[in-house]
Amino acid sequence: MQTMGHGNGCQPVHPLLGSGAGVHYGLPGFRTAVTSPAQGDDWFSKFKRWRLAKAVRLIKELEIYRNFAPADRIRQWLIGIQPGIAPLRRRLSQSKDFVLLMPPGWQLTAAQRKRLQRLLARRQARTCAQVVSCDDWLPLASGKRLWRQKGQLDPLLDRVTGEAEGPLWIQRNLLQELGEPPEQLQARPAWRDHLFETVGAEAWAHVALPLAISPPVELPPAQAAQPKGSPLVSVLIPSGGFHKPMHGRSTMLLRHSLTCLLQRSDYRELEIVLIDGGELNAAELEEFENSIGYGLGPGRWRHARSDLPYSYSQRINQAAAAARGEFLLQLNDDTELLEPGAIGSMLAHAQETNIGVVGALLLYPGGRVQHAGVAVDNLAPRHAWVGCWPKRLPPGLLAAARQFQAVTAAVSLCSAELWQQLGGLRDDLPINYGDVDFCLRARQRGHAVVLDPASRWTHFESASRSTAGIPPELTRFRELWSEELGGRWCIDPYVSRWRELMLPKR
Repeated sequence: MQTMGHGNGCQPVHPLLGSGAGVHYGLPGFRTAVTSPAQGDDWFSKFKRWRLAKAVRLIKELEIYRNFAPADRIRQWLIGIQPGIAPLRRRLSQSKDFVLLMPPGWQLTAAQRKRLQRLLARRQARTCAQVVSCDDWLPLASGKRLWRQKGQLDPLLDRVTGEAEGPLWIQRNLLQELGEPPEQLQARPAWRDHLFETVGAEAWAHVALPLAISPPVELPPAQAAQPKGSPLVSVLIPSGGFHKPMHGRSTMLLRHSLTCLLQRSDYRELEIVLIDGGELNAAELEEFENSIGYGLGPGRWRHARSDLPYSYSQRINQAAAAARGEFLLQLNDDTELLEPGAIGSMLAHAQETNIGVVGALLLYPGGRVQHAGVAVDNLAPRHAWVGCWPKRLPPGLLAAARQFQAVTAAVSLCSAELWQQLGGLRDDLPINYGDVDFCLRARQRGHAVVLDPASRWTHFESASRSTAGIPPELTRFRELWSEELGGRWCIDPYVSRWRELMLPKR
Protein backbone atom coordinates (compact mmCIF):
# COMPACT_ATOMS: atom_id res chain seq x y z
CA MET A 1 0.00 0.00 0.00
CA GLN A 2 4.21 7.98 5.54
CA THR A 3 11.70 15.53 11.61
CA MET A 4 14.71 13.82 10.98
CA GLY A 5 17.55 13.97 13.48
CA HIS A 6 20.17 16.58 14.01
CA GLY A 7 23.08 14.15 13.65
CA ASN A 8 24.68 12.48 10.65
CA GLY A 9 24.30 15.49 8.41
CA CYS A 10 20.59 14.86 7.76
CA GLN A 11 18.28 17.65 6.74
CA PRO A 12 15.08 18.15 8.76
CA VAL A 13 12.00 16.51 7.28
CA HIS A 14 8.50 17.25 8.49
CA PRO A 15 6.18 14.38 9.43
CA LEU A 16 3.83 13.46 6.59
CA LEU A 17 0.52 11.86 7.39
CA GLY A 18 -1.01 12.23 3.95
CA SER A 19 -4.19 13.87 2.79
CA GLY A 20 -7.06 13.15 5.16
CA ALA A 21 -5.04 10.68 7.20
CA GLY A 22 -6.67 9.63 10.46
CA VAL A 23 -4.40 10.79 13.25
CA HIS A 24 -6.27 8.89 15.96
CA TYR A 25 -5.11 5.52 14.63
CA GLY A 26 -1.81 6.74 13.26
CA LEU A 27 -2.81 6.04 9.67
CA PRO A 28 0.18 6.63 7.40
CA GLY A 29 -0.02 8.67 4.26
CA PHE A 30 0.64 6.52 1.23
CA ARG A 31 3.79 8.33 0.14
CA THR A 32 5.25 8.06 3.60
CA ALA A 33 4.59 4.35 4.07
CA VAL A 34 7.26 3.48 1.52
CA THR A 35 10.33 5.00 -0.03
CA SER A 36 10.48 5.57 -3.77
CA PRO A 37 13.27 3.83 -5.66
CA ALA A 38 13.98 7.14 -7.36
CA GLN A 39 15.68 8.33 -4.18
CA GLY A 40 19.40 7.73 -3.82
CA ASP A 41 20.89 4.64 -5.44
CA ASP A 42 19.12 2.72 -8.17
CA TRP A 43 16.91 0.28 -6.22
CA PHE A 44 16.56 -2.19 -9.04
CA SER A 45 20.30 -2.58 -9.49
CA LYS A 46 20.53 -3.36 -5.76
CA PHE A 47 17.68 -5.79 -6.03
CA LYS A 48 19.56 -7.83 -8.60
CA ARG A 49 22.27 -8.59 -6.08
CA TRP A 50 21.95 -12.16 -4.92
CA ARG A 51 21.48 -11.43 -1.23
CA LEU A 52 18.49 -9.21 -1.91
CA ALA A 53 16.89 -11.46 -4.49
CA LYS A 54 17.33 -14.53 -2.30
CA ALA A 55 15.85 -12.76 0.70
CA VAL A 56 12.75 -11.60 -1.17
CA ARG A 57 12.17 -15.07 -2.55
CA LEU A 58 13.04 -17.20 0.46
CA ILE A 59 11.55 -15.18 3.31
CA LYS A 60 8.17 -15.25 1.60
CA GLU A 61 8.46 -19.02 1.14
CA LEU A 62 9.48 -19.42 4.80
CA GLU A 63 6.27 -17.83 6.08
CA ILE A 64 4.48 -21.16 6.03
CA TYR A 65 7.20 -22.52 8.38
CA ARG A 66 7.00 -19.55 10.74
CA ASN A 67 8.23 -20.28 14.29
CA PHE A 68 10.12 -23.42 13.25
CA ALA A 69 13.66 -22.95 14.56
CA PRO A 70 15.47 -23.79 11.28
CA ALA A 71 13.23 -21.41 9.32
CA ASP A 72 13.75 -18.66 11.89
CA ARG A 73 17.52 -19.07 11.69
CA ILE A 74 17.50 -18.84 7.91
CA ARG A 75 15.21 -15.80 8.03
CA GLN A 76 17.39 -14.16 10.65
CA TRP A 77 20.51 -14.72 8.55
CA LEU A 78 18.85 -13.40 5.38
CA ILE A 79 17.77 -10.22 7.15
CA GLY A 80 21.08 -9.79 8.93
CA ILE A 81 23.08 -9.57 5.68
CA GLN A 82 20.93 -6.87 4.10
CA PRO A 83 22.55 -3.49 3.40
CA GLY A 84 20.19 -1.65 5.73
CA ILE A 85 21.97 -2.99 8.84
CA ALA A 86 25.21 -4.43 7.45
CA PRO A 87 28.37 -2.79 8.87
CA LEU A 88 29.04 0.79 7.82
CA ARG A 89 32.37 1.77 6.33
CA ARG A 90 32.50 4.89 8.47
CA ARG A 91 32.44 5.26 12.21
CA LEU A 92 29.27 6.29 14.03
CA SER A 93 30.15 9.69 15.38
CA GLN A 94 26.70 10.99 16.28
CA SER A 95 25.35 8.25 18.56
CA LYS A 96 25.77 10.60 21.55
CA ASP A 97 22.71 12.46 20.25
CA PHE A 98 20.60 9.37 21.02
CA VAL A 99 19.65 7.41 24.10
CA LEU A 100 18.53 3.80 24.51
CA LEU A 101 15.20 3.37 26.29
CA MET A 102 14.50 -0.04 27.79
CA PRO A 103 10.97 -0.80 29.06
CA PRO A 104 10.57 -1.67 32.74
CA GLY A 105 11.19 -5.36 33.38
CA TRP A 106 13.28 -5.98 30.25
CA GLN A 107 16.67 -7.43 31.13
CA LEU A 108 19.79 -7.58 28.94
CA THR A 109 23.27 -8.82 29.56
CA ALA A 110 26.11 -6.40 28.88
CA ALA A 111 26.91 -8.18 25.60
CA GLN A 112 23.26 -8.16 24.50
CA ARG A 113 22.92 -4.48 25.32
CA LYS A 114 26.08 -3.65 23.38
CA ARG A 115 24.86 -5.52 20.29
CA LEU A 116 21.40 -3.98 20.55
CA GLN A 117 22.78 -0.47 20.79
CA ARG A 118 25.25 -1.06 17.95
CA LEU A 119 22.57 -2.30 15.50
CA LEU A 120 20.02 0.35 16.43
CA ALA A 121 22.66 3.08 16.05
CA ARG A 122 23.76 1.60 12.71
CA ARG A 123 20.18 1.64 11.45
CA GLN A 124 19.73 5.24 12.59
CA ALA A 125 22.91 6.29 10.82
CA ARG A 126 21.64 4.81 7.56
CA THR A 127 18.14 6.27 7.78
CA CYS A 128 18.65 9.57 9.65
CA ALA A 129 15.62 8.54 11.73
CA GLN A 130 14.64 10.05 15.06
CA VAL A 131 13.40 6.76 16.49
CA VAL A 132 14.58 3.19 15.88
CA SER A 133 12.81 0.08 17.18
CA CYS A 134 13.42 -3.65 16.76
CA ASP A 135 11.78 -7.06 16.88
CA ASP A 136 12.06 -9.19 20.00
CA TRP A 137 11.75 -12.72 21.34
CA LEU A 138 8.52 -13.57 23.14
CA PRO A 139 8.99 -16.36 25.73
CA LEU A 140 6.30 -19.00 26.12
CA ALA A 141 5.24 -21.00 29.15
CA SER A 142 6.61 -24.12 27.43
CA GLY A 143 10.11 -22.66 27.54
CA LYS A 144 10.21 -21.94 23.83
CA ARG A 145 10.24 -18.45 22.39
CA LEU A 146 8.64 -16.81 19.37
CA TRP A 147 10.13 -14.22 17.09
CA ARG A 148 7.74 -11.27 17.37
CA GLN A 149 8.01 -9.50 14.01
CA LYS A 150 6.65 -5.99 14.27
CA GLY A 151 5.18 -3.92 11.47
CA GLN A 152 4.63 -0.20 11.51
CA LEU A 153 3.21 1.02 14.79
CA ASP A 154 -0.54 0.41 14.91
CA PRO A 155 -2.10 2.34 17.82
CA LEU A 156 -5.35 0.39 17.42
CA LEU A 157 -3.55 -2.89 18.14
CA ASP A 158 -0.98 -1.45 20.54
CA ARG A 159 -3.57 -0.14 22.95
CA VAL A 160 -4.95 -3.68 23.35
CA THR A 161 -1.84 -5.89 23.22
CA GLY A 162 1.08 -3.52 23.88
CA GLU A 163 2.79 -5.18 20.92
CA ALA A 164 4.98 -2.14 20.17
CA GLU A 165 6.58 -2.31 23.63
CA GLY A 166 10.32 -2.80 23.37
CA PRO A 167 13.69 -1.04 23.16
CA LEU A 168 13.80 2.38 21.48
CA TRP A 169 16.84 4.25 20.21
CA ILE A 170 15.52 7.80 20.40
CA GLN A 171 16.89 11.26 19.83
CA ARG A 172 17.63 13.10 23.07
CA ASN A 173 16.03 16.35 21.89
CA LEU A 174 12.85 14.49 20.98
CA LEU A 175 12.77 12.80 24.36
CA GLN A 176 13.16 16.16 26.08
CA GLU A 177 10.25 17.51 24.04
CA LEU A 178 7.86 14.61 24.73
CA GLY A 179 9.06 13.59 28.17
CA GLU A 180 10.05 10.18 29.44
CA PRO A 181 7.63 7.33 28.70
CA PRO A 182 5.36 6.58 31.67
CA GLU A 183 6.20 3.69 33.97
CA GLN A 184 2.60 2.46 34.01
CA LEU A 185 2.14 -0.23 31.38
CA GLN A 186 -1.40 0.93 30.53
CA ALA A 187 -0.24 4.48 29.75
CA ARG A 188 2.66 3.57 27.48
CA PRO A 189 0.65 2.89 24.26
CA ALA A 190 -0.73 6.45 24.38
CA TRP A 191 2.83 7.78 24.72
CA ARG A 192 3.96 5.72 21.73
CA ASP A 193 0.97 6.95 19.73
CA HIS A 194 1.96 10.55 20.52
CA LEU A 195 5.55 9.78 19.55
CA PHE A 196 4.44 8.32 16.20
CA GLU A 197 2.25 11.33 15.45
CA THR A 198 5.14 13.64 16.26
CA VAL A 199 7.84 12.07 14.09
CA GLY A 200 5.81 10.44 11.31
CA ALA A 201 6.46 7.08 9.71
CA GLU A 202 9.51 8.21 7.72
CA ALA A 203 11.39 9.20 10.86
CA TRP A 204 10.71 5.90 12.66
CA ALA A 205 13.10 3.19 11.43
CA HIS A 206 13.18 -0.44 12.42
CA VAL A 207 15.61 -3.33 12.75
CA ALA A 208 13.72 -6.44 11.71
CA LEU A 209 15.71 -8.76 13.97
CA PRO A 210 14.91 -10.04 17.49
CA LEU A 211 17.44 -8.10 19.57
CA ALA A 212 15.88 -8.41 23.04
CA ILE A 213 13.80 -10.85 25.06
CA SER A 214 10.42 -9.62 26.22
CA PRO A 215 9.01 -10.54 29.64
CA PRO A 216 6.33 -13.25 29.30
CA VAL A 217 3.10 -11.91 27.85
CA GLU A 218 -0.24 -13.68 27.66
CA LEU A 219 -1.90 -13.29 24.27
CA PRO A 220 -5.31 -14.98 24.48
CA PRO A 221 -7.41 -15.22 21.33
CA ALA A 222 -9.47 -12.16 20.51
CA GLN A 223 -12.95 -12.01 22.00
CA ALA A 224 -15.89 -11.00 19.85
CA ALA A 225 -16.68 -7.30 20.26
CA GLN A 226 -20.23 -6.25 21.06
CA PRO A 227 -21.96 -3.82 18.69
CA LYS A 228 -23.82 -0.72 19.80
CA GLY A 229 -27.51 -1.18 19.15
CA SER A 230 -28.89 -3.37 16.39
CA PRO A 231 -28.54 -1.61 13.04
CA LEU A 232 -29.64 -3.50 9.95
CA VAL A 233 -26.78 -5.25 8.13
CA SER A 234 -27.36 -6.09 4.47
CA VAL A 235 -25.54 -9.27 3.45
CA LEU A 236 -24.58 -8.97 -0.22
CA ILE A 237 -24.12 -12.40 -1.83
CA PRO A 238 -23.29 -12.86 -5.52
CA SER A 239 -23.88 -16.47 -6.56
CA GLY A 240 -23.82 -18.64 -9.62
CA GLY A 241 -25.41 -21.59 -7.84
CA PHE A 242 -22.24 -23.65 -7.95
CA HIS A 243 -21.85 -27.05 -6.32
CA LYS A 244 -18.81 -28.52 -4.56
CA PRO A 245 -18.15 -31.88 -2.89
CA MET A 246 -18.58 -31.62 0.90
CA HIS A 247 -18.49 -34.54 3.29
CA GLY A 248 -18.68 -36.99 0.38
CA ARG A 249 -21.57 -35.47 -1.54
CA SER A 250 -22.19 -32.61 -3.94
CA THR A 251 -23.49 -29.54 -2.09
CA MET A 252 -24.70 -26.18 -3.39
CA LEU A 253 -22.32 -23.60 -1.90
CA LEU A 254 -25.01 -20.95 -1.52
CA ARG A 255 -27.38 -23.28 0.34
CA HIS A 256 -24.60 -24.38 2.70
CA SER A 257 -23.47 -20.79 3.36
CA LEU A 258 -26.99 -19.53 4.10
CA THR A 259 -27.83 -22.51 6.29
CA CYS A 260 -24.74 -21.99 8.46
CA LEU A 261 -25.36 -18.26 8.64
CA LEU A 262 -28.96 -18.68 9.79
CA GLN A 263 -28.18 -21.45 12.27
CA ARG A 264 -25.05 -20.00 13.88
CA SER A 265 -25.09 -16.21 13.81
CA ASP A 266 -26.25 -14.60 17.04
CA TYR A 267 -26.66 -11.25 15.26
CA ARG A 268 -30.11 -11.38 13.69
CA GLU A 269 -30.69 -7.87 12.31
CA LEU A 270 -29.77 -9.04 8.85
CA GLU A 271 -31.24 -8.88 5.40
CA ILE A 272 -30.00 -11.11 2.59
CA VAL A 273 -29.48 -9.48 -0.81
CA LEU A 274 -28.81 -12.20 -3.35
CA ILE A 275 -27.76 -11.44 -6.91
CA ASP A 276 -27.28 -13.94 -9.71
CA GLY A 277 -27.07 -13.96 -13.48
CA GLY A 278 -29.94 -16.34 -14.12
CA GLU A 279 -28.19 -19.46 -12.82
CA LEU A 280 -30.73 -19.99 -10.01
CA ASN A 281 -34.17 -21.32 -10.97
CA ALA A 282 -37.50 -20.23 -9.53
CA ALA A 283 -37.77 -23.21 -7.15
CA GLU A 284 -34.36 -22.52 -5.65
CA LEU A 285 -35.11 -18.83 -5.21
CA GLU A 286 -38.41 -19.66 -3.50
CA GLU A 287 -36.61 -22.11 -1.20
CA PHE A 288 -34.09 -19.46 -0.15
CA GLU A 289 -36.76 -16.82 0.34
CA ASN A 290 -38.75 -19.15 2.58
CA SER A 291 -35.74 -20.12 4.66
CA ILE A 292 -34.71 -16.48 5.11
CA GLY A 293 -38.25 -15.52 6.08
CA TYR A 294 -38.41 -18.36 8.59
CA GLY A 295 -34.98 -17.65 10.05
CA LEU A 296 -34.93 -13.84 10.09
CA GLY A 297 -38.53 -12.76 9.69
CA PRO A 298 -40.53 -11.15 6.90
CA GLY A 299 -38.99 -8.50 4.69
CA ARG A 300 -35.43 -9.77 5.09
CA TRP A 301 -35.04 -11.19 1.59
CA ARG A 302 -34.14 -9.29 -1.55
CA HIS A 303 -33.19 -10.69 -4.92
CA ALA A 304 -31.68 -8.98 -7.93
CA ARG A 305 -30.68 -10.37 -11.29
CA SER A 306 -27.93 -9.12 -13.57
CA ASP A 307 -28.20 -9.55 -17.32
CA LEU A 308 -24.70 -8.21 -17.95
CA PRO A 309 -21.54 -10.29 -18.54
CA TYR A 310 -20.10 -11.49 -15.25
CA SER A 311 -18.34 -8.83 -13.22
CA TYR A 312 -17.98 -9.21 -9.47
CA SER A 313 -17.77 -5.45 -9.04
CA GLN A 314 -20.91 -4.81 -11.10
CA ARG A 315 -22.92 -7.45 -9.26
CA ILE A 316 -21.88 -6.26 -5.81
CA ASN A 317 -22.66 -2.67 -6.78
CA GLN A 318 -26.09 -3.75 -8.01
CA ALA A 319 -26.72 -5.66 -4.80
CA ALA A 320 -25.62 -2.67 -2.70
CA ALA A 321 -28.01 -0.42 -4.60
CA ALA A 322 -30.89 -2.73 -3.64
CA ALA A 323 -29.83 -2.98 0.03
CA ARG A 324 -31.54 -1.07 2.84
CA GLY A 325 -29.09 -1.74 5.65
CA GLU A 326 -27.00 0.83 7.51
CA PHE A 327 -24.03 -1.52 7.03
CA LEU A 328 -23.07 -3.75 4.09
CA LEU A 329 -21.46 -7.18 4.47
CA GLN A 330 -19.91 -8.57 1.29
CA LEU A 331 -20.07 -12.34 1.48
CA ASN A 332 -18.93 -15.01 -0.97
CA ASP A 333 -21.26 -17.95 -1.30
CA ASP A 334 -18.32 -20.34 -0.74
CA THR A 335 -17.94 -19.33 2.92
CA GLU A 336 -19.11 -20.91 6.15
CA LEU A 337 -19.58 -18.93 9.36
CA LEU A 338 -17.76 -20.56 12.29
CA GLU A 339 -18.29 -18.18 15.23
CA PRO A 340 -21.73 -17.04 16.46
CA GLY A 341 -20.40 -13.56 17.20
CA ALA A 342 -18.56 -13.15 13.89
CA ILE A 343 -20.90 -10.63 12.26
CA GLY A 344 -21.64 -8.71 15.46
CA SER A 345 -17.93 -8.37 16.19
CA MET A 346 -17.17 -6.99 12.72
CA LEU A 347 -20.05 -4.57 13.11
CA ALA A 348 -18.77 -3.37 16.48
CA HIS A 349 -15.39 -2.49 14.95
CA ALA A 350 -17.01 -0.79 11.97
CA GLN A 351 -18.95 1.40 14.41
CA GLU A 352 -15.71 2.77 15.88
CA THR A 353 -14.53 6.20 14.85
CA ASN A 354 -12.10 6.15 11.91
CA ILE A 355 -12.52 2.44 11.12
CA GLY A 356 -13.86 2.08 7.60
CA VAL A 357 -13.53 -1.53 6.44
CA VAL A 358 -13.44 -4.69 8.57
CA GLY A 359 -12.27 -8.05 7.28
CA ALA A 360 -12.38 -11.54 8.77
CA LEU A 361 -10.00 -14.43 9.40
CA LEU A 362 -10.66 -17.02 6.68
CA LEU A 363 -9.49 -20.62 6.90
CA TYR A 364 -9.26 -23.40 4.36
CA PRO A 365 -11.41 -26.47 5.20
CA GLY A 366 -8.34 -28.20 6.66
CA GLY A 367 -7.73 -25.35 9.10
CA ARG A 368 -4.85 -23.52 7.43
CA VAL A 369 -5.03 -19.78 6.84
CA GLN A 370 -6.55 -18.57 3.58
CA HIS A 371 -6.80 -14.89 4.54
CA ALA A 372 -5.32 -13.06 7.52
CA GLY A 373 -4.88 -9.67 5.87
CA VAL A 374 -3.73 -8.47 2.46
CA ALA A 375 -0.19 -7.19 1.85
CA VAL A 376 0.58 -4.88 -1.07
CA ASP A 377 4.21 -5.40 -2.09
CA ASN A 378 5.61 -4.41 -5.49
CA LEU A 379 2.11 -3.16 -6.42
CA ALA A 380 0.94 -6.79 -6.39
CA PRO A 381 -1.59 -7.54 -3.61
CA ARG A 382 -1.27 -10.94 -1.93
CA HIS A 383 -2.72 -12.81 1.01
CA ALA A 384 -0.25 -12.59 3.87
CA TRP A 385 0.63 -15.89 5.59
CA VAL A 386 -1.58 -17.95 3.30
CA GLY A 387 -1.14 -21.65 4.06
CA CYS A 388 0.10 -21.14 7.64
CA TRP A 389 -1.47 -22.88 10.59
CA PRO A 390 -3.15 -20.27 12.83
CA LYS A 391 -0.91 -21.18 15.78
CA ARG A 392 2.10 -20.19 13.70
CA LEU A 393 0.86 -16.75 12.71
CA PRO A 394 2.80 -13.76 14.08
CA PRO A 395 2.36 -13.54 17.88
CA GLY A 396 -0.56 -11.29 18.70
CA LEU A 397 -2.16 -11.35 15.26
CA LEU A 398 -5.12 -13.33 16.61
CA ALA A 399 -5.25 -11.41 19.89
CA ALA A 400 -6.91 -8.20 18.67
CA ALA A 401 -8.07 -6.35 15.59
CA ARG A 402 -5.17 -4.87 13.65
CA GLN A 403 -4.63 -2.70 10.62
CA PHE A 404 -3.74 -3.77 7.11
CA GLN A 405 -3.64 -1.92 3.84
CA ALA A 406 -6.50 -4.10 2.60
CA VAL A 407 -8.69 -7.10 3.38
CA THR A 408 -10.46 -9.48 1.04
CA ALA A 409 -14.06 -8.86 -0.01
CA ALA A 410 -14.88 -12.55 0.48
CA VAL A 411 -16.02 -11.47 3.96
CA SER A 412 -15.82 -7.73 4.61
CA LEU A 413 -18.05 -5.12 6.19
CA CYS A 414 -18.35 -1.35 5.89
CA SER A 415 -21.01 1.27 6.39
CA ALA A 416 -23.44 2.04 3.58
CA GLU A 417 -22.44 5.69 3.99
CA LEU A 418 -18.77 4.94 3.23
CA TRP A 419 -19.81 2.73 0.31
CA GLN A 420 -21.77 5.61 -1.19
CA GLN A 421 -18.98 8.10 -0.56
CA LEU A 422 -16.50 5.91 -2.43
CA GLY A 423 -18.94 4.95 -5.16
CA GLY A 424 -18.69 1.22 -4.46
CA LEU A 425 -16.28 -1.00 -6.39
CA ARG A 426 -14.61 0.20 -9.59
CA ASP A 427 -16.08 -1.11 -12.84
CA ASP A 428 -12.64 -1.25 -14.47
CA LEU A 429 -11.51 -3.85 -11.89
CA PRO A 430 -14.30 -6.38 -12.59
CA ILE A 431 -12.83 -9.54 -11.04
CA ASN A 432 -9.58 -8.91 -9.17
CA TYR A 433 -8.30 -6.15 -6.87
CA GLY A 434 -11.57 -4.22 -6.64
CA ASP A 435 -11.66 -4.96 -2.92
CA VAL A 436 -8.03 -3.85 -2.46
CA ASP A 437 -8.71 -0.66 -4.41
CA PHE A 438 -11.77 0.03 -2.25
CA CYS A 439 -9.75 -0.40 0.95
CA LEU A 440 -6.96 1.86 -0.30
CA ARG A 441 -9.50 4.55 -1.22
CA ALA A 442 -11.00 4.27 2.26
CA ARG A 443 -7.53 4.74 3.76
CA GLN A 444 -7.04 7.81 1.59
CA ARG A 445 -10.01 9.34 3.39
CA GLY A 446 -8.51 8.57 6.79
CA HIS A 447 -10.40 5.34 7.55
CA ALA A 448 -8.54 2.38 9.00
CA VAL A 449 -8.84 -1.05 7.38
CA VAL A 450 -8.70 -3.77 10.02
CA LEU A 451 -8.78 -7.54 10.32
CA ASP A 452 -11.02 -8.89 13.08
CA PRO A 453 -9.57 -12.27 14.17
CA ALA A 454 -12.63 -12.96 16.33
CA SER A 455 -14.64 -13.26 13.11
CA ARG A 456 -13.69 -16.69 11.76
CA TRP A 457 -15.05 -18.30 8.61
CA THR A 458 -14.19 -21.26 6.42
CA HIS A 459 -13.51 -20.30 2.81
CA PHE A 460 -13.88 -23.14 0.33
CA GLU A 461 -11.62 -21.51 -2.23
CA SER A 462 -9.32 -24.19 -3.61
CA ALA A 463 -6.14 -24.43 -1.54
CA SER A 464 -4.36 -25.78 -4.62
CA ARG A 465 -5.46 -22.97 -6.94
CA SER A 466 -2.63 -21.93 -9.22
CA THR A 467 -1.23 -18.44 -8.76
CA ALA A 468 1.03 -18.63 -11.80
CA GLY A 469 -1.29 -16.59 -14.00
CA ILE A 470 -1.26 -12.82 -13.78
CA PRO A 471 -4.77 -11.33 -13.53
CA PRO A 472 -5.38 -8.87 -16.38
CA GLU A 473 -6.51 -6.23 -13.86
CA LEU A 474 -3.03 -6.03 -12.32
CA THR A 475 -1.87 -3.57 -14.98
CA ARG A 476 -4.84 -1.30 -14.29
CA PHE A 477 -4.36 -1.59 -10.53
CA ARG A 478 -0.74 -0.50 -10.91
CA GLU A 479 -1.77 2.44 -13.07
CA LEU A 480 -4.18 3.56 -10.36
CA TRP A 481 -1.91 3.16 -7.34
CA SER A 482 1.71 3.35 -8.45
CA GLU A 483 2.17 6.99 -7.49
CA GLU A 484 0.22 6.81 -4.24
CA LEU A 485 1.92 3.65 -2.96
CA GLY A 486 5.43 4.73 -3.87
CA GLY A 487 6.21 3.02 -7.15
CA ARG A 488 6.81 -0.44 -8.54
CA TRP A 489 8.94 -1.57 -5.56
CA CYS A 490 6.58 -0.42 -2.83
CA ILE A 491 6.62 -2.20 0.52
CA ASP A 492 3.72 -3.07 2.78
CA PRO A 493 4.43 -1.33 6.11
CA TYR A 494 2.33 -3.73 8.21
CA VAL A 495 3.50 -7.07 6.78
CA SER A 496 6.84 -6.67 4.97
CA ARG A 497 8.64 -4.06 6.98
CA TRP A 498 11.92 -5.98 6.95
CA ARG A 499 12.21 -5.07 3.26
CA GLU A 500 12.78 -1.44 4.22
CA LEU A 501 16.39 -2.55 4.73
CA MET A 502 16.71 -2.99 0.98
CA LEU A 503 15.79 0.58 0.04
CA PRO A 504 18.64 2.90 -0.88
CA LYS A 505 18.29 5.21 2.11
CA ARG A 506 17.08 2.53 4.50
